[in-house]
Amino acid sequence: MATPLLSPTRLPRTLQALWAQRTLSKSLEQTISPKSVGAATAAASCAEVGQGGHVIFADDPGHAVLPASNMKLITAEALLEKLGPGYRFTTEAAVASPPVDGVVEGNVYIVGGGDPLLRLPSYVASLEYGGPVYTDVTALATLLKAAGLRRVMGSVVGDDSRYDAMRSVPSWPATYAEEGDVGPLSALSVDDGTVPPQTPAPAGAPPPEQVAALVTELLEQDGISVGGVPEVGRTPASAHVLARLVSPPLSQILGEVLRESDNTAMELMTKELGLKVSGAGSTAAGTATVRAVLAADGLPLRGFVNVDGSGLSRLDRVTCALLVAVLERAGAHSVLVRDLPIAGVSGTLADELKGTVAAGRVQAKTGSLNGVKALSGWALPAPGQGLGNSLLYSPVVFSLVLNDLPISLADPATLTDRFALDVAEYPQAPALSVFEPG
Repeated sequence: MATPLLSPTRLPRTLQALWAQRTLSKSLEQTISPKSVGAATAAASCAEVGQGGHVIFADDPGHAVLPASNMKLITAEALLEKLGPGYRFTTEAAVASPPVDGVVEGNVYIVGGGDPLLRLPSYVASLEYGGPVYTDVTALATLLKAAGLRRVMGSVVGDDSRYDAMRSVPSWPATYAEEGDVGPLSALSVDDGTVPPQTPAPAGAPPPEQVAALVTELLEQDGISVGGVPEVGRTPASAHVLARLVSPPLSQILGEVLRESDNTAMELMTKELGLKVSGAGSTAAGTATVRAVLAADGLPLRGFVNVDGSGLSRLDRVTCALLVAVLERAGAHSVLVRDLPIAGVSGTLADELKGTVAAGRVQAKTGSLNGVKALSGWALPAPGQGLGNSLLYSPVVFSLVLNDLPISLADPATLTDRFALDVAEYPQAPALSVFEPG
């Protein structure tokens, strides 16, 4: 039989837990006080911390704020629920008629399957946080050569008709593309929509033309001649598939995207979500699906607005209560959480909190926009944590989203770092013996 809440044997543990929670609350209150972050920021932000399904600290958690890339957590959870962790993206190479003696009389169509991590190895090597999870586009030429292809009389044609023609989200400022925050959105793109320097595509060419040009070059490097110039078009309905290039599973893709905070990839997956659930490969269909998933899960949606999947739009709104609810629903050791950046170790947190008790234990999603800094995730317990009290030995979930930060602030990450460190230092309280009856 479970021990009653007010049993004398339970009381010392309960009192010690309350002491630890109050100590944490005092520390967090100071960390995000108007004196520490400024009055405007304190009024425009939200925070929540929980353990074991109970809220142990809250500061306006229902206030709707700009989430920046913390939106990716919400989109990712919907992707896992509706598509499943084993879902894969497939890029196909097709022809109108099968080759004869290795010769294709017409075109070779590269059919985009929305693969968000279709990349060149050289691009992956250039990424600050990029890891080994991606789909090597050079394998297309290898697969076609293995299929017996020797010559293409026509052209290589890029087909990105899987999704709509919208290359961006209307509320995004032009500076996002100019500064490389996000590439053009296309069901057939390589290297996040950037033009590989060795690709003979004209400046400003749309993504499917970039890929067609790249594949043309890869084929010729592999000894397969191509007669025509790269083109963009639709694949004939009766086309014969010569090769299929399959991505890693969604569980691994999401880990890579969340570690890198890859905006382009998350937006492509948002369109895929819309396509698979409602039949429309659009941002609007994808974001509507996310809202439907959250509602079906009974999560707190008051104030929630998702104009996109990545959190780039300044029209997006999320509450800390929702972020914590999504993380709690997923769990501290879930597919969603296991590959998040780790403090002092990986991804966008690799350079944060090194040499502190948070290093290696805080797994969280960062978020940054002008005037916005966010950090939401889990602090895993250290060996021996809990002061001998089972009530205190479990992961701690948290969310902090700061808005209206001064643009002149030198390093906003110091604010979220301090919050994460406070959480990682929990619990702090006297020994159990102090609370036992004398």
